Amino acid sequence: MKTLWICIWLFLLMPALAFAGQTAEPAAETDTVKTGWWVVGMEASNNSSFFGRNTAKRYPYAAPNLTYIHHTGIWASASAYQLFGTEDFIDQADLSVGYSFKVRKRLEVDLSYTHFIFGKNTPLVNASTTDALSARTAYDWKYLYTALTNSYIIGSGNDVFTVLENSRYVPLNPLWQGNLPVGLDPKISVTAGTQHFSETHTTTTTQKKKGSGGGSTGSGPIGGILDPLNPGGSKGPSDGGTTEETTTTTTTTNVSRFRVLNYDLKIPVVVYYGNFEFEPSWRYSIPVNKLEGDESKAQSFYTLSVKYTF
Repeated sequence: MKTLWICIWLFLLMPALAFAGQTAEPAAETDTVKTGWWVVGMEASNNSSFFGRNTAKRYPYAAPNLTYIHHTGIWASASAYQLFGTEDFIDQADLSVGYSFKVRKRLEVDLSYTHFIFGKNTPLVNASTTDALSARTAYDWKYLYTALTNSYIIGSGNDVFTVLENSRYVPLNPLWQGNLPVGLDPKISVTAGTQHFSETHTTTTTQKKKGSGGGSTGSGPIGGILDPLNPGGSKGPSDGGTTEETTTTTTTTNVSRFRVLNYDLKIPVVVYYGNFEFEPSWRYSIPVNKLEGDESKAQSFYTLSVKYTF
């Protein structure tokens, strides 16, 4: 396991080595056409969540990230999540590959595959997952940017999630005529997905049985109605008449339903400074249709993301 983490950290250090090599090259060679970009990032948040679900206890985290993007649209990414207050050095690692391309000028598609690796004692709600296949489609309506992401999650129970997002970047620097690009990128999203649970049904049935005694039919010519020993043909408890037997059956079945799981409102501030991108954000998450035992609750998430592209 230690060898795996060493490989991941070496992968994270590759951009620094590449950047050092580029600075040593002659100026004439740096004018060649760029074929790819490296993005080194770090994200920190006051709590973690997975498709709107979270644990009752807050787990702040820090997550370094490294991404390589080729000019053809093929990309690869590695992330490591360190939760504060846990036993594992790395609580989660994500290894992803994907392909982004444009269908039309305003229509973009991104296909990706992610493999999850979790620490032995991680408390994350998604620790039972192993892989994810995702397809994201985004369209720019000029006044609104809409993205639809469909994900198939592989793990102990295979699930399907759909996230619909609507956002619009609003530049703020024209307000003070500044040269530093600053803007807001408010986003509203709805998450839906499958839920696995058990349903219990109770069925009660009543059956009538005829007795074997002779008093049920009587000895008279019309069924004992005129029998002086049994006026009116009434059946006593010992006459062997009809009896009722009640049976109760309880059945438990596993059920899977596709329902809305979460509503999100996110307001990030995006600041560009040269090759750096800073994004402090606030997000309010409202989980709905919770199953028994789900400790998720509506709460605020505060996140800071820093990226450097070269």
